[in-house]
Amino acid sequence: MEIKMAILSEVQYRHGYFKDQLCRCLSVAPAESSLREMINHGLMLKTSSGGFKLLYDTRHAGSLRSRSDVVRNGIVIRLLLRLEDPGFYNYTTPSPADISRQVFYFCNRPGRTFLHNEEQVSAGDLVETIAPGKPPGKKIVLAPSRHRPFEKPFAILDFYLYPGLEKNYHILFQPLSTWWNYILVGNHLKELRDPAIINTGTKENFAGPSTVRLPDERTGLSFLSPAPMALSEQPAAPCILVENFDPVTGKYKIVVAALPIPDTRMISKTQARKKPADFSEILLY
Repeated sequence: MEIKMAILSEVQYRHGYFKDQLCRCLSVAPAESSLREMINHGLMLKTSSGGFKLLYDTRHAGSLRSRSDVVRNGIVIRLLLRLEDPGFYNYTTPSPADISRQVFYFCNRPGRTFLHNEEQVSAGDLVETIAPGKPPGKKIVLAPSRHRPFEKPFAILDFYLYPGLEKNYHILFQPLSTWWNYILVGNHLKELRDPAIINTGTKENFAGPSTVRLPDERTGLSFLSPAPMALSEQPAAPCILVENFDPVTGKYKIVVAALPIPDTRMISKTQARKKPADFSEILLY
């Protein structure tokens, strides 16, 4: 008998950090408790880069069926999302307060195309997990996997099949905002006359220069953004390094027309940082 699958619904992971807004850092698989349910109802998960599709067999138990026939069953499919990028929290907000016990919890709700509480993933989507057999309260029960008994998923997604099920859903992550801190380390840069760093998008000047000490005992000239800036794979407007800056006339000479952006794999290199994760430092040699 020929099996023909059709799309029941599609989910896309999106992230404001990436240039194309598509987040490819997650993988998905059904929880073991849902595998039998999916087989019994002729459902299949088809993953893709940046999301997945939930498919249904158009001929099930010897009869043809439509999408509306499937969603009348009122079943729930539990899916487990796993994080494939260990540096994900370096450019994403929020992050769990206790990563060993908290996971994100998503589900679909009538009339909404996003799977989180607000229009973007927020701290309100974090829940604490407990083992089966304990009173859940405001926590969520997470049964251990026989294949991955020691692994905790990044997120749990309960996908409800009901009349009015949307054809497209998304999970939207926010980029982390940090204080961007450019530090002139090279002697030829520290010797510039009246240097300044300007955000060409907002036209704002970075605060500075001020002298900072690096771990290797060298000193650098520090310029700090006037407010936290969202991390991005490719910012819309570059920051520039200039010299001969005149704050009265606004005139200057460009030294570097497009400064590098923060490296999300790096942590603070300077001393006296109370919360290094709030700062993105870029050393200029």
